[in-house]
Amino acid sequence: MPKCIFVVDDDRVNVDLIKHTLQSNGYDVISAEDGEQALEVLKKKIPDLILLDVHMPKMDGYTFIMKKNSDPAIAAIPVIVLTAESKTEPLFKRHRIKAYLLKPVNTPDLLEKVRATVG
Repeated sequence: MPKCIFVVDDDRVNVDLIKHTLQSNGYDVISAEDGEQALEVLKKKIPDLILLDVHMPKMDGYTFIMKKNSDPAIAAIPVIVLTAESKTEPLFKRHRIKAYLLKPVNTPDLLEKVRATVG
């Protein structure tokens, strides 16, 4: 059964590119446009990995991470952050983030980090 990757990002073009890349490499992909929507999706489906944008409307990635980590049912889901900010790595490590990718996302780097996290 293919691994399920959850892409949480408000940039539709970015989501479509990531979705295409992952699907063409054998992964199932679901998506949400912001942290609020993502938490609702997680009530119905538990993915193997979350790819999370930081700057989103309604609920940003930082708030989403705090809420996710406080819920025992979803706290263990690994997260890779997608960001344009290279100076936020210490914050990510503090919140158990597996890795981060700088935007624009480089396809080989994306696949490498996804495979290293979920196979």
